[in-house]
Amino acid sequence: MLGMFSLKEKVAIVTGSARGIGQAYAIALAEAGASLVLVDILEDNLKDTAAKIKEATGTEVKLYGIDVTDSEKIQTMVDEVETTFGKIDILVNNAGINAPKPFREVTEEDWKKIIGVNLNSQFLMSKAVVEKMIPRNYGKIINMASVGGFMALSDTAPYNASKGGVLQLTKTMAADLSEYNLNINAICPGFIDTGLLKSSKARDERLEKVLNNTPLNRLGSPKDLIGACVFLASDASGYMTGTQIVVDGGMSAVAM
Repeated sequence: MLGMFSLKEKVAIVTGSARGIGQAYAIALAEAGASLVLVDILEDNLKDTAAKIKEATGTEVKLYGIDVTDSEKIQTMVDEVETTFGKIDILVNNAGINAPKPFREVTEEDWKKIIGVNLNSQFLMSKAVVEKMIPRNYGKIINMASVGGFMALSDTAPYNASKGGVLQLTKTMAADLSEYNLNINAICPGFIDTGLLKSSKARDERLEKVLNNTPLNRLGSPKDLIGACVFLASDASGYMTGTQIVVDGGMSAVAM
């Protein structure tokens, strides 16, 4: 039974893996046996993830400090990964950003940047990777969405719109690529404490509201998400595609 969750001899690409959730995903996939390719614009921080993977598993990883909204750099990276490893089995589209502010204060630049990283990058990465997966009739793509993709969280219009787009992209990719035996699914986290949250009166008031409406009464941590990631990356999820796993402490199950 546990062998179904093994990622031994699998090759996984994780974007946004320099820190936080992406770093936790990368370490967990490596511990499950996968060879890792780490991608993030924060190239120096990738070395920290690589060091943690080596400490945990003793294995080396391949690093790419690239912008995941640059299609040419993505294609070059994907081609090199296939040449190096001979295949790509798993793609985790984790790269994402947010800049909370009321709708009236959102600028066109804010909109384009957040949509670019959160939604466009998942499209571009997936476009490049599926062409490597199709000839082998095997592949797992995990898109990072959010409860914001189906709930109206305040002060995050571009973020919510991008994550709603990710959910629809996931479903459409699943429908279009099912004939090639590709599993395309999404993870929808709730409020996750990545250590980047800054204390402020507005932030603390919002956090209190979130906790009051979360049955488990706490923020999530990156480690709370790794089980879903390993599951969707493994053969244990072989009959799942076009769906999402919500990991939010019960927040979306109750009225906000």
